[in-house]
Amino acid sequence: MSTDHNSHKDFQEKPLGGTLVDKLTFEIEANLNNDQFGVDALAQAVGMSRSNLHRKLQKLLGISISQFIREYRLKRALEILRDENVTASETAYRVGFSSSTYFNTCFHKFYGITPGEVKTKNSNEIGKLIHSESATIAQSNTKKNLLWVVFLAPAFLIALFYFFSPDAKENIESKKEEFIIDEKSIVVLPFKNWTGSPELEYISDGMTDAVISRLIKIDAIDKVIPFTSAVQYKQTEKTIQEIAKELGVANLLQGNLQISGNLIKINLQLIHGRSNVHLWSEEYTKEWKSDEIFKIQSEVVEAIAKNMRATISENELAAIQKIPTKSKQAYSYFLQAEFQRNKANESTYNNAIELYKKSIEIDSNFVEAYASQARVWSFGGLVWGIFDERIAWENTKRLLEKALKIDPDNKEVEEELYSGYFYYDWNFELVESYYQMILKDTYYDDTPSINADYAIKTGRYREAMDAMDELHLIDPSFGVLFCFKAEALMFLDRTDEAFDLLESTNSLYDDNLWYLRESAKCYFYLEEYEKSKIQLNKIATKFPDYPPILMWLNLVHAQMDGSSNEVTKYMEELFNKYNEGSSGSPAWFLALYYCTLNDYEHAFEWLQKSYERHEVELTWLREEPLLTPLRNDSRYKDLYENVGFSSIGLPIKTSSEIYSSK
Repeated sequence: MSTDHNSHKDFQEKPLGGTLVDKLTFEIEANLNNDQFGVDALAQAVGMSRSNLHRKLQKLLGISISQFIREYRLKRALEILRDENVTASETAYRVGFSSSTYFNTCFHKFYGITPGEVKTKNSNEIGKLIHSESATIAQSNTKKNLLWVVFLAPAFLIALFYFFSPDAKENIESKKEEFIIDEKSIVVLPFKNWTGSPELEYISDGMTDAVISRLIKIDAIDKVIPFTSAVQYKQTEKTIQEIAKELGVANLLQGNLQISGNLIKINLQLIHGRSNVHLWSEEYTKEWKSDEIFKIQSEVVEAIAKNMRATISENELAAIQKIPTKSKQAYSYFLQAEFQRNKANESTYNNAIELYKKSIEIDSNFVEAYASQARVWSFGGLVWGIFDERIAWENTKRLLEKALKIDPDNKEVEEELYSGYFYYDWNFELVESYYQMILKDTYYDDTPSINADYAIKTGRYREAMDAMDELHLIDPSFGVLFCFKAEALMFLDRTDEAFDLLESTNSLYDDNLWYLRESAKCYFYLEEYEKSKIQLNKIATKFPDYPPILMWLNLVHAQMDGSSNEVTKYMEELFNKYNEGSSGSPAWFLALYYCTLNDYEHAFEWLQKSYERHEVELTWLREEPLLTPLRNDSRYKDLYENVGFSSIGLPIKTSSEIYSSK
């Protein structure tokens, strides 16, 4: 790698007539800060098909196109960090990483040091880094080439005979474009229920979820789409290629499940997404016993990893082969409960809780049953307004603490517990220390309370955006992340970008309650009132639950429309929810409504009631735009102090800061 400061400028002025590597480097450099410039764009820029370019790069350097792009960006980042006085975040964006957190991870993995440590190294040490990285790649390529010679030489001789026959030539010419697995990424599509009994759907869904959960434990697999996102393709008519493109994965696993007597049979096939080429298939038949079922799950995951050339470490193998419960009946109740929980409404939540209880009664050490039941209680006590807020938290906390006692290293349980400390306890000091920890070691969660919601509510908008970008790399189909990012953009006064983001994702998530709810609120704050009402109408026609946040949005729209009857109706709904002691923060939303009327005395009255009820939505106190006129009032300052924002050194925002960038 050149250390000449003008080398990149000089190179860009060269005609596109050099080696292939020169051409590729020229195009990447010309698009260095464009995070959308990827494999397809590079192949098109040099006038080659993706597969042809991949084959040539593999032959020349032994690496994939995406790896070539990423490594070039990282090498340029090292130069910038070495030669210029810039931050790691600025460097990340200059070399085409949309997420500084992901950039830090890639940089550390590639060079063995963080971007921040570059300035501490002298020129000799930097030179050693470059030499070490180049030597490692060369050594790795030599080993790969030797392996190919040893294992493929016999196959090559056979292929020569086949290739030079007339019929074979014709077949090869008409064959579809050769596939290359250039990313270790996968979606496990929901297994089809071929049992003949619709009531056994919970088993096929449960098996799908279990395989996904085990695949996620393998670090060598770059991306595994979570079950909550994969399940949307359960009844899809989309092609394999369409699904792979939407989710940004190279591989898809699909299969079916059958039960005959006491035997369970699963047929699976692994497919390359872009080419639709069949890679591997297998049939598994075991007895319907808990240890046999878990054995199937671990065997499936090990086979997938092997076919994706993903190495499983000893610790990961132990986690994959771990048996969560020895009771067939406990596991059956658990799968039924998960099936109910994933439907996500008041009726199914209540069903799930009872089924989790039955599971735990049979096996008191079943960690997953504790964690999933806790999640139901926690969700139901928050803005959804299903369970009494304090009872919900008491049950959530008890269940999670029990789960952590059994499995102290469970990150999923830990994240859920700290989410509760934030929403229900307002324990900012405790949550802040956890937040700082996960900034350095991001943990994927399908309810990103801390790195999204907490970050935004404490004014860390850019950090929230970085976290959402990183989570999108893991799961590009997780719709509500776009809403969180839109909120962050809005608070950075980048309202046009926030609007465009929502507009570009609406059609993809119009059947997701969480996305619709959050986007309806975002549109309201962006003053796109008609679009907000469209989202509300979708919710009303598709989902049965009706929490206070939706009553409030309907109320403010009715007020703007001058519909007095509707205003009276929605006001009564919120008053009734408050008088019933309902969760979902009805007092908070009544306070916001009075703010829209500029009736700040009534707003403070209801804010005080919200505080006395310890409503979870008071965590919005610092950032809520409608409270801007109240910020200089001593009553607001008292609430700010009592809720706990001052405990982590966060000053009250001035009126001019509410939409100003940090």
